[in-house]
Amino acid sequence: MLISNGYASALVAALYASLGWGQELKEQVWGVFAFTLHGDSVPAVMPRPPALTPYGARELYTAGSAFRSRYVAIQSSNNGPSTRIESLSPYAIDPGDIDVLSTTKPSDIASAQAFMQGLYPPLNESYSGTYVDSSYRLANGSVAAAPLRGYQYPQIVTVSSEDPRSITVDGQSACLIHHVANSEYKSSLEVQEIVQTSEGFYTNLYDQALSGVLDRSSANYRNAELISEFLDYQSVHNETLLHHLNQGDIDRARSFADQYIFATNGNTTSSSAIENSTIRTIAGRTLASSILDAFDKNVNLQGTEGMMTLMFGGYEPVVALTSLLRLALPQHNNFYSRPIPGGSIVLELFSLTNEANPTFPGPSQLYVRFLLRNGTDSPEFQSYPLFGHSPSNDAVPYTEFQAELGKFSLGSIQQWCLQCASEAVFCSGVMDVEHNASTSKKGLNPAVAGVIGAVVTLVALAVLAITGFSYFGFHFNRLRISGLRGFKGSNKMASDPDISFKNPTWEDVKPVTNQDPHTPGARGAMVRGHERLGSWELQDHNGNDHTSQGRREGVVSPFDNDSEAEWRTHSALKPVAPRESV
Repeated sequence: MLISNGYASALVAALYASLGWGQELKEQVWGVFAFTLHGDSVPAVMPRPPALTPYGARELYTAGSAFRSRYVAIQSSNNGPSTRIESLSPYAIDPGDIDVLSTTKPSDIASAQAFMQGLYPPLNESYSGTYVDSSYRLANGSVAAAPLRGYQYPQIVTVSSEDPRSITVDGQSACLIHHVANSEYKSSLEVQEIVQTSEGFYTNLYDQALSGVLDRSSANYRNAELISEFLDYQSVHNETLLHHLNQGDIDRARSFADQYIFATNGNTTSSSAIENSTIRTIAGRTLASSILDAFDKNVNLQGTEGMMTLMFGGYEPVVALTSLLRLALPQHNNFYSRPIPGGSIVLELFSLTNEANPTFPGPSQLYVRFLLRNGTDSPEFQSYPLFGHSPSNDAVPYTEFQAELGKFSLGSIQQWCLQCASEAVFCSGVMDVEHNASTSKKGLNPAVAGVIGAVVTLVALAVLAITGFSYFGFHFNRLRISGLRGFKGSNKMASDPDISFKNPTWEDVKPVTNQDPHTPGARGAMVRGHERLGSWELQDHNGNDHTSQGRREGVVSPFDNDSEAEWRTHSALKPVAPRESV
């Protein structure tokens, strides 16, 4: 069992004493919250639209299958911990049981789809007989079955930057102050020193692998994330890469990228006014609010709703949240790094019981634990202690979990809009509501004034830094995506983001030999390889061509339907009338 020592053992012993000796206790999971990274995808520096690859789809399908085995499928033995959520349907997906949220990025959406295929596979595969319910029966007495052997269609909510729910899955993306803080970091003395000490390494990378992909001047630590993603992609899809680089070079490039992501999103300390405002961890703070909302819903409704919440997105929310949970420690130095593509962080809400058919317990009898599923690493779900506890204390009481997350989670959309100085469309509505409610009562909040002051003093620096970066930075030879879709002949068009090429090779990106050496960017890059295979959803289903390898009151929750009217206030404004000027 996962709870066996230290503090957790004391909890078990206390329950034994209250229930009487000789009664066996076991764990019962009631709710799960997971954030999963997108799988292997075409990197941003490639002259092709970003999309999930077939290999990435397989990664996410495998992840969904692992979640199914732990939480959904009927377990054969009753002797061990019951990680299955009993209220979940084991075969047919019930949209009311699971909340699935994704950004609008193609790789994130496709990752969510592939994950759900593994979590709830076609009924003809997961159910031994013929699965029939009332929705399958027709008026003439016949039975209709879904195509593709009973394929199931999950409800996946995709949220754009104009949707207030986007801050829960991508809280840093539209946060202006977070972008200013990143620009400040790039121009800091710390980064300048790293750029100087790593110059030789990145020069070698450019000569061996990056020439024709980006400018020589852009091959440095400031672009560590983009460079690492490109090398990781090529190491999977291009067998000739290791003829030019060794695995140590790829690992070192990934280490620099991890360092950059943690510095710009982790819970770090700095003398900077912006960094001290905790703006760097904004994505983790909004994600923490979503976790509390999901578990509160589960508890308040006695485990009948909020049983499984699944989110799909990028690295930033995961890095920010794990640092706030105090998981990034010397004894757990893997949390200073990004999880691998398709990795998941998981929070389980569970109880200890001796009942064969347990009923939902009170909040004081609930516990929370954190698990990491980092690809195919063993064990598949590894638990880690929260809030800096000792390794034996891998579970904390639910009430303690609430209190700890309440220290740094954001309580409302208004807070996010204020701290980010965001001009997101939904901020205009919620800020108008906040302004009308508080203008007559008090002046500007000192914390908000500090943030605004920091923006005023640093905006000139940010403009200069961004301008300089744009001038000296790299320019992608990206195809412009038109509004058209579909198949258009034998060539891959820019509007075909779900089409992949067969046998990608190192020559996919090749510089033109007569390129002007003084011309910046990769404008002379050429795209090679033209066999159209279709998207990963259209691959051979027989497996061919698969790559081996007590919460705060008044909180405005993006998931709370009751708050819909508030965060859509801007939508209720009177539209511009004919011949009316704005």
